[in-house]
Amino acid sequence: MNPNYQLLTSEADYRQACDTVLGRAKREILIFDRDLVALKFEDAARLAALTDFLRAGGMHGIRMVLHDPGPLERNSPRLTRLIFRFSHAIEVRQSPDNLRHLADTHVLADESHGVRRFHIDQPRSALILDDPAYINPWRQRFEELWELSHSCLQVNTTGL
Repeated sequence: MNPNYQLLTSEADYRQACDTVLGRAKREILIFDRDLVALKFEDAARLAALTDFLRAGGMHGIRMVLHDPGPLERNSPRLTRLIFRFSHAIEVRQSPDNLRHLADTHVLADESHGVRRFHIDQPRSALILDDPAYINPWRQRFEELWELSHSCLQVNTTGL
C-alpha cells in the first residue's frame, strides 16, 4: 500500500484519526500520552473498538506509557474495567519523573500506522498510514520509554 499522511488541526480530527489507527490494529497498540484525557477512551464506540481488538485473541496486546495515570484511575471506570478484564493483554506504565517534560504523544498500531500529536496542549497532529519506515522511529522511542517506565496500575485478583 502507498503511505498516507494527513495533517490534523482539530481535537475532533485527532480523535477520528486515533479511531482510524485503532481500527487498523491487528496485533499491537502502543500509546504514549500524558493522561489519556484527550483520547476520550470512555467513549462507547472507542471502548468497543478496544474490546473488539482484544477479543480477537491471539497475541493481541495494548501497552501504554502515561505521565499521569491519575485521571485514568479516577475518571475512567469503563476503561479501568477493560484493563483489569484483559490484564493479560494490557499493561500500563508511568514514565519516570525526569521524562514528564515530554509533550508529544502518539498512538501506534502494529508497525505501519500511527497518530502523532506534536504537543499535548495543541490539537495539531499527523495521521500516518501504511508507512513502517516513518513509524519505526516512533516505535523505537516508545520501546525506550517503555523500558524506563514502571508499572502503575494494581490489578486485584479475587477468587481462584
